[in-house]
Amino acid sequence: MNKKFWTLDKEGKEILRDLEKENENFTFLGYWENKFDSNNYQYQEMFNSYLHEDNGCDYERMGCYIKEGDVVVDIGANIGLFAHRAETRGASKVICFEPMTPTFECLLKNKGEKTEVFKIGIAGNTRFENFIIPEDYSLIGGATSTNQDLKLTNRKIAHSETVFLLDINEIFKSNLIGKIDFLKVDIEGGEEELFNNIKDENLESCRCVACEFHNTHENFDNFQDKVWERMMSLNFNGYCLYHGNGDLRTLTFWK
Repeated sequence: MNKKFWTLDKEGKEILRDLEKENENFTFLGYWENKFDSNNYQYQEMFNSYLHEDNGCDYERMGCYIKEGDVVVDIGANIGLFAHRAETRGASKVICFEPMTPTFECLLKNKGEKTEVFKIGIAGNTRFENFIIPEDYSLIGGATSTNQDLKLTNRKIAHSETVFLLDINEIFKSNLIGKIDFLKVDIEGGEEELFNNIKDENLESCRCVACEFHNTHENFDNFQDKVWERMMSLNFNGYCLYHGNGDLRTLTFWK
């Protein structure tokens, strides 16, 4: 089903756009030539990605896919494109976590009937921390903490705010979400802290885990190798796709 989405332009103004229509002419070359923006790129990733064993989405690959009736948790929900994907795939419930105010306001307007949204971030422990949107508001998918991504130094800051972060293990408690079928993590450098602190029993309770990893420091590959070994020890199957120059990776795991 077609759906228009509220997005942000470079100055932070909310704009309602038909991303499905815009996607008809999308090319990656056009994106790199600035004929398309990050919203177009995200839409392509979520709804029209059939390369490298994708099931139409960069987060659904091989045995890692959303089944009808799944409870899906979206950590780093952005404006809600993946949440919409999950609903169209038949998820019974989609729980979104997005801490940045400008992005969250779009997410709130874009959410479907089966989606619940929370204006908090998910991390290794509960605390408040300063987050930024780098460069301009159209890069809302790149919002992160300077403590999480060590490659953000000397970049222009479009927006900054103090956000609330909740311990990842809290969301698995029965009085919050409980059972999670499909866990998606895209938190722009915060994935290392999250995976270093999530308990084995919580990871193991998921059927699928899909995550975007960012090579943010010289020892990052060692961290990624440990995550891979850990997931294999918890009886997951896995696939790792390297994008572009290799700094960006999508890891999908399933049972």
